[in-house]
Amino acid sequence: MHETKINYDQEGDVLYVSFGRSEHVTGIALADNILLRLDTGKAEATTPKAIGLTFISFSKMQEHHRDKPSRVPIANLRHLPEELWQAVLNVVTTPPVSDFLSIGLFLSPQFPPLPERLAA
Repeated sequence: MHETKINYDQEGDVLYVSFGRSEHVTGIALADNILLRLDTGKAEATTPKAIGLTFISFSKMQEHHRDKPSRVPIANLRHLPEELWQAVLNVVTTPPVSDFLSIGLFLSPQFPPLPERLAA
Protein backbone atom coordinates (compact mmCIF):
# COMPACT_ATOMS: atom_id res chain seq x y z
CA MET A 1 0.00 0.00 0.00
CA HIS A 2 1.14 3.53 -0.74
CA GLU A 3 2.02 6.11 1.87
CA THR A 4 -0.83 8.38 2.99
CA LYS A 5 -0.51 11.94 1.66
CA ILE A 6 -2.42 14.90 3.06
CA ASN A 7 -2.86 18.20 1.24
CA TYR A 8 -4.87 21.21 2.35
CA ASP A 9 -6.21 23.84 -0.06
CA GLN A 10 -6.57 26.86 2.22
CA GLU A 11 -8.35 29.01 -0.37
CA GLY A 12 -10.98 26.34 -1.07
CA ASP A 13 -10.95 25.04 2.55
CA VAL A 14 -10.63 21.47 1.25
CA LEU A 15 -8.51 18.71 2.79
CA TYR A 16 -7.38 15.93 0.45
CA VAL A 17 -6.21 12.62 1.92
CA SER A 18 -4.70 10.20 -0.61
CA PHE A 19 -4.02 6.52 0.10
CA GLY A 20 -2.86 5.54 -3.36
CA ARG A 21 -3.64 5.71 -7.05
CA SER A 22 -6.01 3.90 -9.36
CA GLU A 23 -7.31 4.22 -12.91
CA HIS A 24 -10.78 3.09 -11.75
CA VAL A 25 -12.08 5.53 -9.14
CA THR A 26 -15.68 6.04 -8.06
CA GLY A 27 -16.69 8.96 -5.85
CA ILE A 28 -19.12 8.23 -3.02
CA ALA A 29 -20.58 11.09 -0.95
CA LEU A 30 -20.45 9.80 2.63
CA ALA A 31 -21.92 13.08 3.89
CA ASP A 32 -22.58 16.54 2.48
CA ASN A 33 -18.92 17.47 2.95
CA ILE A 34 -17.08 14.12 2.86
CA LEU A 35 -16.26 12.28 -0.36
CA LEU A 36 -14.76 8.78 -0.48
CA ARG A 37 -12.67 8.00 -3.56
CA LEU A 38 -13.01 4.25 -4.06
CA ASP A 39 -11.64 1.60 -6.37
CA THR A 40 -14.41 -1.03 -6.26
CA GLY A 41 -12.05 -3.69 -7.59
CA LYS A 42 -14.49 -4.69 -10.33
CA ALA A 43 -12.29 -3.61 -13.25
CA GLU A 44 -9.40 -5.86 -12.24
CA ALA A 45 -11.23 -8.40 -10.06
CA THR A 46 -9.47 -7.23 -6.89
CA THR A 47 -10.59 -6.30 -3.39
CA PRO A 48 -12.18 -2.84 -3.05
CA LYS A 49 -9.78 -0.23 -1.69
CA ALA A 50 -9.90 3.38 -0.60
CA ILE A 51 -8.02 5.75 -2.88
CA GLY A 52 -8.69 8.83 -0.78
CA LEU A 53 -10.99 11.11 1.16
CA THR A 54 -11.97 14.71 0.44
CA PHE A 55 -13.22 16.95 3.25
CA ILE A 56 -15.04 20.10 2.05
CA SER A 57 -15.26 23.09 4.44
CA PHE A 58 -12.61 21.38 6.51
CA SER A 59 -11.94 24.24 8.94
CA LYS A 60 -15.63 24.30 9.94
CA MET A 61 -15.59 20.53 10.45
CA GLN A 62 -12.48 20.84 12.55
CA GLU A 63 -14.16 23.40 14.83
CA HIS A 64 -17.07 21.03 15.48
CA HIS A 65 -15.05 17.81 15.84
CA ARG A 66 -11.88 18.93 17.57
CA ASP A 67 -9.89 16.00 19.05
CA LYS A 68 -12.32 13.31 17.88
CA PRO A 69 -13.08 11.70 14.52
CA SER A 70 -15.96 12.91 12.36
CA ARG A 71 -18.99 10.63 12.74
CA VAL A 72 -20.71 9.61 9.54
CA PRO A 73 -24.12 7.88 9.65
CA ILE A 74 -23.70 5.14 7.06
CA ALA A 75 -27.50 4.82 6.76
CA ASN A 76 -27.30 7.79 4.37
CA LEU A 77 -25.89 5.36 1.82
CA ARG A 78 -28.76 2.87 1.63
CA HIS A 79 -29.63 4.08 -1.88
CA LEU A 80 -26.44 2.45 -3.23
CA PRO A 81 -26.64 -0.88 -5.08
CA GLU A 82 -25.94 -3.82 -2.74
CA GLU A 83 -22.52 -4.66 -4.19
CA LEU A 84 -21.32 -1.04 -3.94
CA TRP A 85 -22.84 -0.72 -0.43
CA GLN A 86 -20.79 -3.75 0.70
CA ALA A 87 -17.60 -2.37 -0.86
CA VAL A 88 -18.08 1.00 0.85
CA LEU A 89 -18.89 -0.61 4.20
CA ASN A 90 -15.78 -2.81 4.04
CA VAL A 91 -13.50 0.09 3.10
CA VAL A 92 -14.77 2.68 5.59
CA THR A 93 -14.62 0.33 8.58
CA THR A 94 -10.96 -0.61 8.09
CA PRO A 95 -7.70 1.34 7.95
CA PRO A 96 -6.69 3.63 6.41
CA VAL A 97 -10.20 5.20 6.21
CA SER A 98 -11.09 4.26 9.79
CA ASP A 99 -8.01 6.24 10.88
CA PHE A 100 -9.81 9.40 9.70
CA LEU A 101 -13.52 8.64 10.20
CA SER A 102 -15.70 6.96 12.78
CA ILE A 103 -18.57 5.35 10.92
CA GLY A 104 -21.86 4.94 12.76
CA LEU A 105 -24.64 2.48 12.12
CA PHE A 106 -27.90 3.68 13.59
CA LEU A 107 -31.09 1.67 13.97
CA SER A 108 -34.21 3.64 13.19
CA PRO A 109 -37.26 1.44 13.64
CA GLN A 110 -40.10 2.31 11.30
CA PHE A 111 -43.33 2.12 13.30
CA PRO A 112 -46.75 2.58 11.70
CA PRO A 113 -48.73 5.55 13.01
CA LEU A 114 -50.99 4.86 15.98
CA PRO A 115 -54.70 4.79 15.22
CA GLU A 116 -56.62 7.87 16.28
CA ARG A 117 -58.96 7.55 19.20
CA LEU A 118 -62.62 7.67 18.29
CA ALA A 119 -64.85 9.98 20.27
CA ALA A 120 -67.42 8.08 22.33
